[in-house]
Amino acid sequence: MKVAVGGILIGAAIGFVISFLVSHVSFGFLRDYTVIGMVVAALLSYLLADVVHVSGFMATFVAGLIFGNASDFGLHMEAKQSEIHHFSDNITVMMRMLIFILLGSQVDFSMMMKYLWGGVLVVFILMFIARPLTVITCALPDRKAKWTWREILFMCWTRETGVIPAALSGMVVGMGVPYAEVIAAVTFLAILITILVQASTTPYVARKLGVDEVDTKQGTA
Repeated sequence: MKVAVGGILIGAAIGFVISFLVSHVSFGFLRDYTVIGMVVAALLSYLLADVVHVSGFMATFVAGLIFGNASDFGLHMEAKQSEIHHFSDNITVMMRMLIFILLGSQVDFSMMMKYLWGGVLVVFILMFIARPLTVITCALPDRKAKWTWREILFMCWTRETGVIPAALSGMVVGMGVPYAEVIAAVTFLAILITILVQASTTPYVARKLGVDEVDTKQGTA
């Protein structure tokens, strides 16, 4: 708990100070270096948190949270939002590519073949049991959204790229956790199978369920 709280305090302090120096009319001498200021906020938060032995990830997250929502703290960077978003989008794509490269480099094919059928079984449980139960549990109580069953079924089928499991798998391997190679192999299988089965069929499922944007626009036209 202390590690997380320390990270929050450091991230909040650095995020606010850098945002202030970027956005303030009189003291904002970094106004022309918004993107650099954002990168410095992230790196400085992590490094300082690491020095004092608190959560660097929490510090970086909080610093980014404050930097991205500076207007809520009385700091205005509306003129810089397009620049920030453009840089963030580009760096996000690069980081996703790097994460998958690192995951691929950590996969042991002999280990993957050893646990192939067990891994496939785990993946199918995630696809057809765990994810649908999670989606239904989260969506049904949300009365304001008024989700239809077709939309819920689509959410049960669609998936993201798997960048978060890939990142967590890389962290597990880097920390030397027992059976990390097995975790990396199963994670690789999960990403591979869901991309081949779910991601490739998402447009088809959307059309069949009538929830794709094209059908929606045509229906309201």
